Amino acid sequence: MRATHTHTRFKSKTLLLNSTHHVLVRSWRKVVPAALEVLPQKVQSLLQRLGPLEGPPVISQGQNGLQALARFQNASDARAAVQTLHGFDMRSASEKQTANHEAPKESECFSLRIADDSGVGTPKLARKRRVKANGIFLWPLPDSWAEKDVELLASPYGTVQRTRVEGMASGQRGVLIDFDTSSAASSALTALNGLSLMGARLRCVMQEEPEPKKPFVSFQLYMDELAMPSLPREVQPKLDDREIFVTHLPPKASTEDGVRFLLGNFGDISEVLLLRDAQQRPSGKAYVRFKSHSEARKALEAIRISGDDGVSKASWSESERALRGTRGAYGLNVLRHLQGAQGSRLQEIGQAAGAGSLHLELLDPVPGMPGTQHVIFTARCAESSQAEECWRLLAQALARVHETHASEVRGSLVLRGFPASWSEKGLKFVFAPFGGLSSVFIEDEEKDALPASVSGEVRSSGRLAYVKLRNNQAMDKAVTNLHQTKVGDGDLVEECIVACHRWHSNSWSDGSFQVSIFVDQLALSRRPSEVAPGPEDRELYVRNLPLHDMTRQQLQEYFEGFGEVDDLHLILDAFAIEPTNEGYVRFKHHRDALRCIEALTPADPDEADPTDLAGTWSESERILQRKNNCYRFNLVSELVGADGSGLEKMKAEAKLKGLWILGDSLQLKDRTAPRASGRPELHLQSTLA
Repeated sequence: MRATHTHTRFKSKTLLLNSTHHVLVRSWRKVVPAALEVLPQKVQSLLQRLGPLEGPPVISQGQNGLQALARFQNASDARAAVQTLHGFDMRSASEKQTANHEAPKESECFSLRIADDSGVGTPKLARKRRVKANGIFLWPLPDSWAEKDVELLASPYGTVQRTRVEGMASGQRGVLIDFDTSSAASSALTALNGLSLMGARLRCVMQEEPEPKKPFVSFQLYMDELAMPSLPREVQPKLDDREIFVTHLPPKASTEDGVRFLLGNFGDISEVLLLRDAQQRPSGKAYVRFKSHSEARKALEAIRISGDDGVSKASWSESERALRGTRGAYGLNVLRHLQGAQGSRLQEIGQAAGAGSLHLELLDPVPGMPGTQHVIFTARCAESSQAEECWRLLAQALARVHETHASEVRGSLVLRGFPASWSEKGLKFVFAPFGGLSSVFIEDEEKDALPASVSGEVRSSGRLAYVKLRNNQAMDKAVTNLHQTKVGDGDLVEECIVACHRWHSNSWSDGSFQVSIFVDQLALSRRPSEVAPGPEDRELYVRNLPLHDMTRQQLQEYFEGFGEVDDLHLILDAFAIEPTNEGYVRFKHHRDALRCIEALTPADPDEADPTDLAGTWSESERILQRKNNCYRFNLVSELVGADGSGLEKMKAEAKLKGLWILGDSLQLKDRTAPRASGRPELHLQSTLA
């Protein structure tokens, strides 16, 4: 269990502890060094009665005196220490009797609180102070003087409202004097400061008082307005994400119609939400929702390409991702990570920033109008700087979500359906046959989370786990053996049926995912070997690329040894979005491609090492050549059919949700079709559940 800090604070009247009683020292400045040396042991002796510590407490000087930081091994012991000792009266019996058994002052009580992970409790911001216009502080007073003597001294300068004599740390006495007017206080300050009185030289200064509390004002910020330098560039949007967030809009796009005119060329826009400042003026920012993912991506990429300084900038909507929760691009309950349980995290952020309150709202569309919700934060603060601090701390909290996605979710196996009784121990038990786990991250799902199609008949238990194997090569084996399988021994681990699948970066929010298959990856057993390449064949399909030993640039240089290379395309893994050992190399001239394939073709195929770099003429290139290829017939029309019935038949037979044939020179009428995975290469993209 995670260890928890407890802060033990000694007020300005410093506390010394031993095993049987508390000794109150009147001033911490007078604590002798020998007493300070034993203080950690005495604090440790006291706290260890409530639970084991990880080590001796650390004594330091705080704002209000000495303080000790102790770290318990168990969080429950830390909470018990606070409940037992916080507010405990430190006075001895004689001191209580001297005070007529009145309630102790705050400085006479033991003070404990839970500290945060860094070992520091959330600081309470002190109110700013200002000069009190009608008050002065005068010192040192003669020992024999009472308040009547002070009033006689001060009355020549104006009507005295109040006086109060106070002791000072130096042992001298001073007096607070309030006049009815500021001019009287100013006159008294001039006359009394430096005055010699009964052998002493008086000093006089203006009093200070806390500034009056300013009225709270509401400050609002949309989620996508937070600073997000932590945004993972490699995160893939869900294939039904349709909303982008645009900034630096030009003046002509200061209305909804203006935004539609500016971005309408990229696709059909279903909704525009213009953001406005506190004066209801256009801020140059807007949420723009398209009717399809592909149209939104097209607009986003076009804006990014032209994204010079001062030109519009765009990103996928973080608000849309957050509202999808564990079904979104991060696979995490983003709003819970930001809010904490019952809003506790927002409350901590608001207190740390000095805000009156901080909460998250889901902004609904205008009543009677179609639209979607958006995440907006509202902070009630006295000053704008407090709101800015709230936004800064929220950006840090969002950065932790980004980090969790990158370190725990991306590239993981996802397990669903396991009961609440399972802990990390249960998960490690289940995955032990596959080499064990290197990391485990358990996430609570949203109560209204939609069923995941990849889970099949396995129902959600309200939790899911992201796990990473020590041996990545065993991932497919783990999925095959665990998906929709009963696991657990019924003794140490409760039995249940689980769903197990890879984390799909290229997927929809319902869990269905997209896979690209290049035509040259298909089993081409009926490929005619006697057909010679055509004079326009310039592309090779290469396998067993040594990516562990060579960089992309080194591979490019290797192939350039045969002639000028137009393009090198590496095929990406469908799950990890990383290069596999396959790809295409396109030469500028046929003769160079011929020279390369001759070098890659073994003299005796029977003696060839199956792991050696190998290559064949690209079937993708030949298919895209239509009737001009070496086969002299159009393979595209054979695959698709005159009316698309060929694709529909394949989709039905393979029980796919969607199927497209994509290539650089193919024009698709379907505006919702996915983006091609290769540059010119022909490939099939299918949607799987």
